[in-house]
This record gives sequence, C-alpha cells and structure tokens, in this order.
Amino acid sequence: SNQIEFQTNNLIHNRINIRGYIKDNFSLGIELRNRILFDEGVFNSDNGYFDLSHYFVNQAKFKIHSMIDRMWLKYQSDKIEISAGRQRVNWGINSIWNSNDLFNAYNFIDFDYIERPGSDVIRFQYSGDNLSSLDIVYKPSTIENSSVIAALYKINKRGYDFQFLLADYYNDIALGGGWAGNIKNAGFKGEITYFISDESYINNSTSLSTSIDYSFTNGLYILGSYLYNSNGFTDAEQFPVQYTLGSVTQNVLSPKNLMPSKHSYLLQVSKPITPPLNSSLNILYGQGIKLLYISPTFSYDINSRLDAGIISQFFFLDNFGDFKNLLKGYYLQLKYSF
Repeated sequence: SNQIEFQTNNLIHNRINIRGYIKDNFSLGIELRNRILFDEGVFNSDNGYFDLSHYFVNQAKFKIHSMIDRMWLKYQSDKIEISAGRQRVNWGINSIWNSNDLFNAYNFIDFDYIERPGSDVIRFQYSGDNLSSLDIVYKPSTIENSSVIAALYKINKRGYDFQFLLADYYNDIALGGGWAGNIKNAGFKGEITYFISDESYINNSTSLSTSIDYSFTNGLYILGSYLYNSNGFTDAEQFPVQYTLGSVTQNVLSPKNLMPSKHSYLLQVSKPITPPLNSSLNILYGQGIKLLYISPTFSYDINSRLDAGIISQFFFLDNFGDFKNLLKGYYLQLKYSF
C-alpha cells in the first residue's frame, strides 16, 4: 500500500541581493531568500551559528519563510582578502559531486537553490604568484567538537590546477586534494578526501569523485561522472527504501556521504534545440542499492528577464526484489530577474 499517491505544491521563491562598498578596501553583502509555500511541504531550518530565519506564517497548508543566507563584511587589498559572516565557501572542482567541499556540499538534484547555502565563518585568502593561493577558513560552533578549521592551497602546474586541503573537521581529520585540466579536448576533473575519525568505533572513510566532459561544435555537451563512497552501501536490502529516497533527495549533504551507494555513476547530456530552447538529461545510477534517477529538463529563455523551465524527476528503486518507479515529480518553473 502506498503512503502517498499524489501530491501538489506551489512555491514562490524570491531573492534579494544587496552590496555595499566602504571606500576602496571594504565591502559588505546581504542576500535574503524569501519563500511562500502553498499546500504540503516544509522549509529547511537555519543550521548556522546564528539563526537568521523566520516564519511569518507557519500553517499546515500555507507558509511564509525568510532567511538571510549571505551576510558578510570583507576587507580586500592587493593580495589579501579577509571576510567574516555568512558566505559561500566553495572548494569543489567537480561538476556534480564535490568531495573537497567541506563547508557547503550540496545536492545537484535540488534545482531550486542555485546559489547554494552559506556558512558562518571567518575566512582569510592570499593570492600568490602563478595562480597559487592559500585559503584558511574557521567555522565556530556553540556545540562541542562541531567547529571546523581548514586550509586549502592551490597551484597550477603543466596546465592543471591542483589543490590540497587539511582540516580539523568536526570529529575527523580531513586530508584531500583535487585537480582540473584537460585530456586533449575533454575536461578532466577530480577530488578525493580521506576522513580520519577521532572515534575508535567509527571507520575512516574516503570520498572520491571524478568527471570527464566534452563539448561538440554543434552545441552537444556530454559529462560522465563517478563517485566512490567507502562508507556507502552495496546491497539494496541493507536499509529501507524510505531511507534511500530521503538520503538522495535531502538538500544538505556531507562530503563524507554524497550518495548512499558505494559506487555511483552519472551521465549528463545537454543540447540547444533552438537559440532560446535548451534540453538536458541526467541519468544517475547507484550500484548495489539499485537506485536509478532520470531527469529530463527543458528550459526556454522568454526574454532577457524571464526564463521558463519544465523539470521531470523519476526515482526507480529495488523494493524487496521488485525494481520499480517509486517517486516521480513534474515541475514548471518561471524565473524573473530584476
């Protein structure tokens, strides 16, 4: 017996970005995310150091919610940048899965939050010569063993961008790195992070992601990506279906657990049909747990300010030996930029 046969909801999502500049070296930013939800659904709570979210209306069938997901003050000179506040710390290189993104690992299935969440951090960045840089980030916490301090060093050698990271990451020591370059005319990227646990009863874990992508002259774009999660599952019977769907569709992820399967594969294909109309297809397969995700998308640029999109999402899973479609969604998206 299915718990839910059919569900509809409508979401109005508004974003306001504000920038201010103080003389030559200082700047500040505030970005506000406002959402109105009709019918079923919940909004994510604010998990930052400060709770900068508020429900103006919080009823079962109608909610109005606002959250400040960026608020920072920045000092910038010739080679040094120091910033404090809620900001996006994007250490990922790979297009789909980011094993190096310690602060804001995101779920690419969530198509309605392209800005991605921010973190409440203090950040120091130094830009060296020959495309080298050093990035040090401290994320405080009121909870014991929940603060993070991490460093990322970047260099460029032989046409490749390399990065190396070291972090005291919650209850782990994280060591990792990544690369981005080309094999002939194809892009080649990858990231790996090894988490050494402080807890004797928790296994160390490895998160590795790689991708190869190629653009053809006719506009066709193809990307293939692979994710290895050493703590991932290899058998569909190891956990219930509801857990699988929940872990795949949740918005905020951990770089230690970007997918519930040990081996995951993704193919992405996109091609413009006419100048304003674009099409794309994502196919994701979680080996062992027998998860198949298919998402065809069409987007249309109505004018310079208004865009429309149709997104479909289909989740196929092994349900006690029966491989079938357990969840599907159709979304119409209109976006107005002002």
